[in-house]
Amino acid sequence: MPPKLQQDSLPRDKILTLYQKLTLDSRKHFQADLANELECSSQTVARLIDLVDRHLTKDVQIERGMDGRRRYYQLSCNSIKHGLGFSFEELHFLAICRDLATPFLSKDATDRIGKTLANIALGLGEDSPTSVPIRFHSKGVIDYTPHLTTLSMLREAIKHKKICEIQYIATGRKIEKSYRYAPGRILIMGGTIYVHGYQMEETSLLPGRPTTFSLHRITQITTAQEYFLFNADADEVRCFGLSWHEPLRMKIHIAPQAADYVRDRIWSDDQIIEDHPDGSLTLTFVTTSQKEVNAWVMSFGKLAHIVEPYLPRTN
Repeated sequence: MPPKLQQDSLPRDKILTLYQKLTLDSRKHFQADLANELECSSQTVARLIDLVDRHLTKDVQIERGMDGRRRYYQLSCNSIKHGLGFSFEELHFLAICRDLATPFLSKDATDRIGKTLANIALGLGEDSPTSVPIRFHSKGVIDYTPHLTTLSMLREAIKHKKICEIQYIATGRKIEKSYRYAPGRILIMGGTIYVHGYQMEETSLLPGRPTTFSLHRITQITTAQEYFLFNADADEVRCFGLSWHEPLRMKIHIAPQAADYVRDRIWSDDQIIEDHPDGSLTLTFVTTSQKEVNAWVMSFGKLAHIVEPYLPRTN
């Protein structure tokens, strides 16, 4: 019988290490890699796998298979509700979400998220995900640190369908106005955070006018012990721009110099792109904010113009 590769290692050490790798990491684990890490033979790995498999619940089992000429083991769960927690892929996706959100969060909030991710990584036996800042370039930045409480209250109201009382100062106004409001979803566009939902008449539980508020212009928010029953996030179709009016279909001609930029992006779920022999294209889409379309088209200068509905260039 050949000597053990690791004389001081006890069977319980190997089986605990193997169990941790299988339950905390949903990737395929190749027999040769496990034998190398556990410092034992492939036959021992197979016996340990059988032992772990016998002690799992009926809903969880170890799949055995071949990937080319390599034998692997992978834990699988029959029902999502009995999932075994985070995998390393999910951990790194969360780290990406953290980096994306960093420009909108305070340093204290970012640091706390980083510590939480580090604790999860420790439990998974992984290295803590390194922060790789993702920069958003814009001509002006809104500091959302003073508005994080407002954002948190809106998220809770959306989750539990709570009616809100909102004090809001509209653009160009100096006096705030009160709204009874059913928030539906949080939106981010152009570096600005918005909340979209419906105004509600006093004492009514029915949706009124669809309304979008800029988060940083909300001066006060309170939630009452009243709840709305309708879907305040009913608009499931993505349109160009925020929701300011009824859907409007528009047709834009784009010159060859800007065609690739437009073609590479999704502007509306039902968009149609018609390519022309000269390299230009015509983009047809639905918008709920004609003013945003006008500003977007003007940003191209002479490289774009609105075909339908017809508007004089001076407009």
